[in-house]
Amino acid sequence: MLDGSGKPKELKVLLSLHRVLRIALTALGLVVITGVLAPPLMLIGLITSSGRLTYRMMRWWAWGVSKCMGITFSLIGAEKVVPGQSYIVTPNHQSYADVLALVSVLPVSFRWVIKKELLKVPLFGGALAATGAISLDRSNRTQSVQRLRAGAEKLKGGWSVLIYPEGTRTPDGHLQSFKKGAFMMAVQTGMPILPVTSNGAHKVLPRKTLWFRPGHITVTIGDSINTEGLTENDVPELMEKTRQAVAKNLDVDYDPFAASRAPGIRQENC
Repeated sequence: MLDGSGKPKELKVLLSLHRVLRIALTALGLVVITGVLAPPLMLIGLITSSGRLTYRMMRWWAWGVSKCMGITFSLIGAEKVVPGQSYIVTPNHQSYADVLALVSVLPVSFRWVIKKELLKVPLFGGALAATGAISLDRSNRTQSVQRLRAGAEKLKGGWSVLIYPEGTRTPDGHLQSFKKGAFMMAVQTGMPILPVTSNGAHKVLPRKTLWFRPGHITVTIGDSINTEGLTENDVPELMEKTRQAVAKNLDVDYDPFAASRAPGIRQENC
């Protein structure tokens, strides 16, 4: 018997059961991987502040979770990154799936800028803190600016900082308006901006749901944007220039499910 979509009802039931099973197994894998990696990660974070080993462990975590979810990634534009250069990395934010993509494929070591509430999540929050993440109170703009200024001290030795300029996940895959935080930090430090675009993440794992589908996410690095000599008066223009650079490589019609089946696709990770 066929349903309204033309598919046999029995097939739809089997597909639904398969997805439910995959989500359950992924949830179990997430708990196990986080439970195994978080305690030593937090301990190492107490012993050393370099962050190199904890960052490597964060990549192991992302690799394990993406494997459980059946998500693969590819990177375009790696040659645009200058080795040893620190950047303000400004990616679009499509879903939690792009977090896995960025950790897995970006050829720069970076500190996250996160909302302070994430630090309260058991194990996960402590692990994030151990990686040198910079936490902000989004309800207190003055304090957030101060934390960003203080966070610049964590960027010595070739570290970059990753800030989602949209501030939150997109509901439909389109680019939202940008907030000033990343650009204020850029003009105050003189660090170049590295525009990054993720495609496919919002279809793999839509906002406000855990109902994900295995698929392929692409990450594209744009040309870096120089900020030396700029002041706070230049921030609006810098924001627009960066937004255009991110939008240039955005494809809201990108199909991550067709891409995951294409020949020659491979996952970039640890």
